[in-house]
Amino acid sequence: MKKYRYVPGVVLLVLALISMSTEGVPEWLSMALCLVAVAAMVYASRGMASYAKAVKKINSGTAEGKAEGVALMKKALKAGLSDSSAVVAGAVLLQNDDPEMAKDVLERLSSSTDRKVSSPAMTSLSMYYWTKKDYQKAIELCEKAKANGYSTRNLQINLLTYYIAAGKTREFDELLHEMGTSGAASPAIVDFHAINEMLHGDWKQAGAFLEALCLEAKPKFPDPYVHFAQVYLHYGDLGDARKLLEEALHAEYARFSVYTKEGVSEMLRALSDSYECVPFTEAANRDNKAILKIVNGGLPRWEAAAEPFTGDVIPGYPAMPQFKLEIRNAEVELDDRDVDTELNEDDERWLERHQP
Repeated sequence: MKKYRYVPGVVLLVLALISMSTEGVPEWLSMALCLVAVAAMVYASRGMASYAKAVKKINSGTAEGKAEGVALMKKALKAGLSDSSAVVAGAVLLQNDDPEMAKDVLERLSSSTDRKVSSPAMTSLSMYYWTKKDYQKAIELCEKAKANGYSTRNLQINLLTYYIAAGKTREFDELLHEMGTSGAASPAIVDFHAINEMLHGDWKQAGAFLEALCLEAKPKFPDPYVHFAQVYLHYGDLGDARKLLEEALHAEYARFSVYTKEGVSEMLRALSDSYECVPFTEAANRDNKAILKIVNGGLPRWEAAAEPFTGDVIPGYPAMPQFKLEIRNAEVELDDRDVDTELNEDDERWLERHQP
């Protein structure tokens, strides 16, 4: 962070070397200058030493280690870090400790002429504005980083989150199509694809994505379980929706999670109340605005019914499909496509270059 923190030590070291080759300068003075130079360099490097310890603590996987690591990151920032390390430290503080200090650090780094520094700094800084519900500013920062050629999973997840929070469903859809299958290994990206299918009315495909995700990958964050509960509510299935919300309650909630335990608990409570379960399900399926409301961590409005409902499946809703069958059918369709065995010009040029 302190750009010129090594200058004093370097200057002293140069003076020490000059004094050693200069007649008339006492040897003890040259040695003293050397020792002071080394001490200055060690002092200037204390930020990186704290940073290295912080990374180990945070990666320990324990709550105590994480807390110690965050404190060390703050200490490292104050002592001085390289710009690339300061971006990481700023992101850690933003999510765990001191968002205002992190904002100051990341704003400075966002104006760097080095895009390898400014782009990740802007991506991390966008989270600050997202927490303030300034979605336009958050989107602007990520889109600028993207325009600079920066493309990471973190950027994509942030931008998709902001688009959906701002109700920019067209941009959300376009980015997912632009990414193609590049995020297939990311639970968060698969979850976003499921949301997109819900918004386009393809609940079977959304359920297929989420069933594979929740039953096989078993993500630790609550979002996919809540979204899978939304799919079951589309089919009037209260019993399975409740089970998924119970799983969501046992997930890990980060500081900046879209969902809170309180919000998920309220959703589960409404679905467990015989007078509220049917009206809540109707409200959740009212339109895309209601779907988005839940996707973004909120709840639609509903009122308790005059009569109770004690069943697990509400009559009158679409019949429940087999989600696994939906996946198998998609695989069969892909397998049945004709394979293009004709050589084009690109193939022929490739063969020419690789012939023995």
